[in-house]
Amino acid sequence: MAAQPQHRSIPVDSSEVPGPVRQRSRQACLPCRRRKRKCDGKLPCNVCQGYGYDCAYDSTTQSTTTSTSLKRSRSENLAPLQLPKKTMRLTHSLGGPSKGSTDSSILPGVIEPSKPRYVGRYSCIAFPLYVGLEVQATNLPRLHSFAYHTGVRKEPPCAVSHKIAEKVPWNIARSLIEVFTAVIHPVFGFLDMDRICVLCEKHWHGQPQDMAFEALICGILGLASLFNDSLHQETETWTVLHAKEILDDDVISRYPTLETIAAWILRTIYVRSTGRPHVAWLCSCTLMHLVEAAGLHHAPEFIMQAMGNTNPNPETSEIINRTAQVANCVHVLIAFEYGRSIMTFNRQILGHNSTIPRGPGFTSQLCSLLATIPTNQATHDVDTLIQELLSALEKLANTNVDHDFLVLLRADLTLSIYRRLRVLDPSLQQGQNDRVIAAGTTALPAARRLASQNQPWWNVVGSVFQFACSLLVMDTPASCEKLSETMDTLEMIVDRFQTHLAKEALSTVRQLVRASLEKKRKGVEALERVVGASVPDTDNPARESQIMQDIASLSPSLAAQLPIDLEYLWNMNFEMPL
Repeated sequence: MAAQPQHRSIPVDSSEVPGPVRQRSRQACLPCRRRKRKCDGKLPCNVCQGYGYDCAYDSTTQSTTTSTSLKRSRSENLAPLQLPKKTMRLTHSLGGPSKGSTDSSILPGVIEPSKPRYVGRYSCIAFPLYVGLEVQATNLPRLHSFAYHTGVRKEPPCAVSHKIAEKVPWNIARSLIEVFTAVIHPVFGFLDMDRICVLCEKHWHGQPQDMAFEALICGILGLASLFNDSLHQETETWTVLHAKEILDDDVISRYPTLETIAAWILRTIYVRSTGRPHVAWLCSCTLMHLVEAAGLHHAPEFIMQAMGNTNPNPETSEIINRTAQVANCVHVLIAFEYGRSIMTFNRQILGHNSTIPRGPGFTSQLCSLLATIPTNQATHDVDTLIQELLSALEKLANTNVDHDFLVLLRADLTLSIYRRLRVLDPSLQQGQNDRVIAAGTTALPAARRLASQNQPWWNVVGSVFQFACSLLVMDTPASCEKLSETMDTLEMIVDRFQTHLAKEALSTVRQLVRASLEKKRKGVEALERVVGASVPDTDNPARESQIMQDIASLSPSLAAQLPIDLEYLWNMNFEMPL
């Protein structure tokens, strides 16, 4: 039996199918023309709307210049997953990378609006989408972790639930929100407090918000209670740990929303105010990783939408910018003070400092302070590093701040730079020491005011303590002159707070002062042996005056210190207060 001929299926152009004739567009948009796709001629067209391209049309007919530019684009072998034309122009104007560059701070990434998750365009998560665009698939793969593991175990369910409305009454929560708005928000102004107040009232009255919002409001209440003591310490601790439990849950942390990042900022500030430096640094690193995961470290024009075109409104963009910048400031501050590594993409965020409007708050001053800090600590050129630190020291001295906490913060950063310079070059010039002394001296009345107001900002004790240590190690007449006021300020703060850490700081400084006094006493005895003098008789003023004259003839600088330093330190009571 003869074999039946096999008929091959031949593709038929849709235009040849009987029925209504498809209306051909007279002009295709630029993205469709560049990709040789059928365009419906609308604005935006169906292709650009589906792929998230920047749909635009050429106002003139396709000229030789346009054809040449398209050929040039094809010859450069641009990837299908590319930025809109407007963004490409902006990248070029900002000095974007040339072909073959791998600078992750400039290369665009991909973000999925339904899950605010950002990945680099070279990520294994984004590659299936890249392949779909390459093969012109009708249904593009979603931005998803395909085959990330074998899947032999199910993911655990969410283990947290709404509890804050049951634990804290609404009237107390409302008063704490007012404290946060008045005390903390002016400095760390990255939240829309009007919107939060409306959502909080719903959250406490039968319309619970999502778990990320509960973590955010727990952070607000915990910080406000730290400054107001409206909550019992056990309730405050529970509130903070409840926020940590939410933020650490795998289901909640899977999608780093803006509220999740805001909650991490508040947690980092609380840990910096109450916890250990290593834990605070870890929190700040987690915070910055979440900023990267949400794509906030890039300006919106550097991010391509995976599906759709959901550009935020101006109000939301301002909140996004503020959140990214405050998160960066907190991380740089903690890492620089603690001497740990700083994440490398932070400078791009600080570079957009002008996006913080000059309003009644002090957030712009916070950003200005941290913008002076050199974050590139990987250089091996000591001379270059010293010059960067000296430049930062001068910029800090010229940065004006109007809030007492920021005055202390400026002193903290100045002292942090001084410690680095002291290690790199112990022979600092007198002018640099004067800048350090000036910054510390300005911080003393600010610390006294904050202590008298019972505002336990983390540097109320720390700034004064570090300033006292710096004055002792300088060991100059100018530094010894400021030591008395510094010790008086530290004693006043200790009497105000009466905490273990404050008493420990005062005791440590007194021990260092006692050691400095003993060192100077040995120096005086050595000088006395040189001139053949005996131990001074305190009941014989003429003899003591003669010894001072002998010391002055040998060391005028030491003689200048003795009336200020030894007389004060000799009569100081070094006993710890009960």
